[in-house]
Amino acid sequence: MVEDVIETYESGNKKVYVRYHPDVNVLEKHFYNSAGEMIHLERDSLSYGDDFEKFMIGTWILESMTVNDEIVFEKDSIYNPDNPPNIYTFSGKKLLVSGPQYSADYKIIYLDSSRVELNGKWTYGNEGENTYRSEQINYDVDYFQILSYYNFIWTNFLEDPEKEEEVLFRRIILPLINGSPVTTLVPPEESR
Repeated sequence: MVEDVIETYESGNKKVYVRYHPDVNVLEKHFYNSAGEMIHLERDSLSYGDDFEKFMIGTWILESMTVNDEIVFEKDSIYNPDNPPNIYTFSGKKLLVSGPQYSADYKIIYLDSSRVELNGKWTYGNEGENTYRSEQINYDVDYFQILSYYNFIWTNFLEDPEKEEEVLFRRIILPLINGSPVTTLVPPEESR
């Protein structure tokens, strides 16, 4: 079981506490008032596509990538505005990816608690450059393994059957200014 306080009041008291039960694939959210009293409890079975979709909604970044037991990517602990990470935004029926070199626009269907189907297009680099690549993706089924409220593993991310991989994603919370997300990424630890 994994548990964490994901939102607090300015006083430091917990506002939203989550507990994830991996054996039964259930996420509990406990909501508290400013006095510390629990006022609401939600239990989502991530075994259902609708609950899984609600869980995934938000902004995620690639935390690390291990291929054949070798770490090939690990996110810097300090945000570098000259080299920002790719940002994966799950919203309802879309997955949008934006980054300095890579972008993607997918329609996403949540099939069950671990499978999604992607349909769309990705591009890497700028058109006319030697490194430019683009591909249309249709009916691509990928697997997600939820580890906690903040982490999941995207299985078969590279789509290479000859490689054993583990690609870890981390949820990030973008600060709001005037009710809209800040367009410049600020890591959660710096936004508090």
